[in-house]
Amino acid sequence: MRTVELLADRLLSELQHRPDVYLVGVAGIPGSGKTTFCQMVLNRLPGSAVVPMDGYHLPRQSLNADQINRRGAPDTFDQVAFRADLVRLKETRAGVFPGFDHAAKDPCRGMYRVSPEVSVVIVEGLYVLLSDWRLQGLFDLTVFLDCDLNETTERLAVRHLEAGIVASLEEGRRRALGTDRDNARLILADGCRERANLVLCIS
Repeated sequence: MRTVELLADRLLSELQHRPDVYLVGVAGIPGSGKTTFCQMVLNRLPGSAVVPMDGYHLPRQSLNADQINRRGAPDTFDQVAFRADLVRLKETRAGVFPGFDHAAKDPCRGMYRVSPEVSVVIVEGLYVLLSDWRLQGLFDLTVFLDCDLNETTERLAVRHLEAGIVASLEEGRRRALGTDRDNARLILADGCRERANLVLCIS
């Protein structure tokens, strides 16, 4: 946790030197700690808000069997709606955004709200910097949480088990080494890390 605190402080220091920053994009491979990191920043930065990409998962009923098995891959998200909502947020500095209901295993409307009083909005998700999604130009500052691929396996296995996605830790590890690893390699091969303004190494 101390490492996350130090990295949050680095971002806060960067924001102090960039007073005009409004939208911050935070990306990273699966299991890199994006949610924990952003929550830490949120707690330490008055007037901030977080909008997670997870609310833009496509509902299970709209996915085919292959997509359900690969849920979390780029084509299992509504990237068009995600981009449209971020464009509107940048223009109006307000908005209502979906979240992800882990009990229902589907997105839920209206879980996050950004009011005009919010000074900094942090948008976090796997594909925030993916080139095909054309989101990078919307952000005033971009961050990539760099993490060793192997270090993410166990934490992803535990997360999948706790979320009820898998029935055992071993099944969670297989998923982490399958779909999650494929998505991680896609993110790295796409150059998301190299395009970020700020790369933070997390462990």
